Amino acid sequence: MSDFDDTNWTNPAKIDRPYEGIERRVLSYTDELMLVHYTVAEGAVFPEHEHDETVQAVFVIDGCIELFGDREGRLAAGDSFVVHPGVRHGIEGVAPRTQLIDAFNPPIERYRE
Repeated sequence: MSDFDDTNWTNPAKIDRPYEGIERRVLSYTDELMLVHYTVAEGAVFPEHEHDETVQAVFVIDGCIELFGDREGRLAAGDSFVVHPGVRHGIEGVAPRTQLIDAFNPPIERYRE
Protein backbone atom coordinates (compact mmCIF):
# COMPACT_ATOMS: atom_id res chain seq x y z
CA MET A 1 0.00 0.00 0.00
CA SER A 2 1.12 3.57 -0.54
CA ASP A 3 1.84 6.29 2.03
CA PHE A 4 -1.79 7.46 1.88
CA ASP A 5 -4.33 4.88 0.84
CA ASP A 6 -7.88 5.59 -0.20
CA THR A 7 -9.73 2.67 1.36
CA ASN A 8 -13.06 2.80 3.12
CA TRP A 9 -15.82 0.58 4.40
CA THR A 10 -17.07 -0.29 0.89
CA ASN A 11 -13.56 -0.56 -0.57
CA PRO A 12 -11.43 -2.31 2.07
CA ALA A 13 -8.05 -3.79 1.26
CA LYS A 14 -9.48 -7.30 1.85
CA ILE A 15 -12.66 -9.05 3.05
CA ASP A 16 -12.76 -12.64 4.27
CA ARG A 17 -14.72 -14.90 6.59
CA PRO A 18 -12.16 -16.78 8.69
CA TYR A 19 -14.80 -18.64 10.74
CA GLU A 20 -18.54 -19.27 10.54
CA GLY A 21 -20.37 -16.07 11.49
CA ILE A 22 -17.27 -13.84 11.44
CA GLU A 23 -16.47 -11.30 8.73
CA ARG A 24 -13.05 -9.61 8.67
CA ARG A 25 -12.44 -6.41 6.69
CA VAL A 26 -8.81 -5.30 6.48
CA LEU A 27 -9.36 -1.56 6.24
CA SER A 28 -5.77 -0.40 5.83
CA TYR A 29 -2.21 -1.27 6.73
CA THR A 30 1.42 -0.23 6.58
CA ASP A 31 4.56 -2.15 7.46
CA GLU A 32 4.00 -1.15 11.11
CA LEU A 33 0.22 -1.11 11.65
CA MET A 34 -2.96 -2.82 10.46
CA LEU A 35 -6.56 -1.70 11.08
CA VAL A 36 -9.26 -4.38 10.86
CA HIS A 37 -13.06 -4.34 11.30
CA TYR A 38 -14.82 -7.51 12.46
CA THR A 39 -18.52 -8.34 12.44
CA VAL A 40 -19.31 -11.23 14.79
CA ALA A 41 -22.65 -13.06 14.85
CA GLU A 42 -24.19 -14.37 18.04
CA GLY A 43 -22.62 -17.74 18.88
CA ALA A 44 -19.75 -17.29 16.41
CA VAL A 45 -16.35 -18.21 17.84
CA PHE A 46 -12.89 -16.94 16.94
CA PRO A 47 -10.86 -19.79 18.49
CA GLU A 48 -8.23 -19.29 21.15
CA HIS A 49 -4.86 -18.30 19.67
CA GLU A 50 -1.85 -16.08 20.31
CA HIS A 51 0.40 -13.73 18.35
CA ASP A 52 4.14 -14.24 18.80
CA GLU A 53 5.24 -10.67 18.03
CA THR A 54 2.08 -8.62 17.57
CA VAL A 55 0.26 -6.32 19.99
CA GLN A 56 -3.50 -6.25 19.34
CA ALA A 57 -5.74 -3.42 20.55
CA VAL A 58 -9.50 -4.05 20.36
CA PHE A 59 -12.43 -1.61 20.57
CA VAL A 60 -16.03 -2.87 20.75
CA ILE A 61 -18.16 -0.58 18.55
CA ASP A 62 -21.47 -2.27 19.33
CA GLY A 63 -22.78 -5.57 20.59
CA CYS A 64 -21.05 -7.80 23.12
CA ILE A 65 -18.37 -10.50 23.16
CA GLU A 66 -17.14 -13.04 25.67
CA LEU A 67 -13.34 -13.06 25.90
CA PHE A 68 -11.64 -16.33 26.84
CA GLY A 69 -8.10 -17.67 27.16
CA ASP A 70 -5.49 -16.15 29.48
CA ARG A 71 -7.96 -13.34 30.27
CA GLU A 72 -11.71 -13.83 30.56
CA GLY A 73 -14.60 -11.42 30.65
CA ARG A 74 -17.56 -9.92 28.87
CA LEU A 75 -16.98 -6.78 26.83
CA ALA A 76 -19.70 -4.50 25.45
CA ALA A 77 -19.97 -1.38 23.29
CA GLY A 78 -17.39 1.20 24.33
CA ASP A 79 -15.04 -1.31 25.98
CA SER A 80 -11.48 -1.83 24.81
CA PHE A 81 -8.56 -4.06 25.71
CA VAL A 82 -4.99 -4.79 24.64
CA VAL A 83 -3.57 -8.26 23.97
CA HIS A 84 0.21 -8.46 24.31
CA PRO A 85 2.40 -10.94 22.38
CA GLY A 86 2.15 -14.49 23.68
CA VAL A 87 -1.19 -14.00 25.47
CA ARG A 88 -3.76 -16.63 24.49
CA HIS A 89 -7.16 -15.19 23.60
CA GLY A 90 -10.36 -15.92 21.71
CA ILE A 91 -13.86 -14.47 21.49
CA GLU A 92 -17.47 -15.55 21.17
CA GLY A 93 -20.27 -13.28 19.99
CA VAL A 94 -22.99 -12.98 22.65
CA ALA A 95 -25.15 -10.32 20.97
CA PRO A 96 -27.07 -10.70 17.70
CA ARG A 97 -24.37 -8.65 15.93
CA THR A 98 -21.11 -7.30 17.34
CA GLN A 99 -18.69 -4.96 15.59
CA LEU A 100 -15.05 -4.60 16.60
CA ILE A 101 -12.12 -2.51 15.42
CA ASP A 102 -8.71 -4.14 15.92
CA ALA A 103 -5.31 -2.53 15.47
CA PHE A 104 -2.28 -4.81 15.06
CA ASN A 105 1.35 -3.74 15.50
CA PRO A 106 3.10 -5.14 13.55
CA PRO A 107 0.45 -6.34 11.08
CA ILE A 108 -0.59 -9.99 10.84
CA GLU A 109 0.99 -10.90 7.51
CA ARG A 110 -1.48 -13.67 6.62
CA TYR A 111 -4.35 -11.14 6.81
CA ARG A 112 -2.83 -9.30 3.82
CA GLU A 113 -2.84 -12.38 1.57
